Amino acid sequence: MTSYQLRDTTTRQLLATDLPDYAAAEAAADRLDDELEHALAANGEGAGRIRLRLDVERVIDGVTETVGHHVLLLGVDDVPDLLPAV
Repeated sequence: MTSYQLRDTTTRQLLATDLPDYAAAEAAADRLDDELEHALAANGEGAGRIRLRLDVERVIDGVTETVGHHVLLLGVDDVPDLLPAV
């Protein structure tokens, strides 16, 4: 049986497991992004504090293969254009 999971590339910690397909892994990455953004805001963290890279892995019969990556940029706000309009 095939399943998918998300792993923090740096720490190798599993963040989500037993996901039914790649789309579910993408949705889990989006939820994780939202949760972390909320936690940053609640703790008063400033812009550009965290960059997190996730591996999307496919697991077939206990064999794990990396099949994609997501990079989450957390707490990043658009910087206003400081140059005057011409």
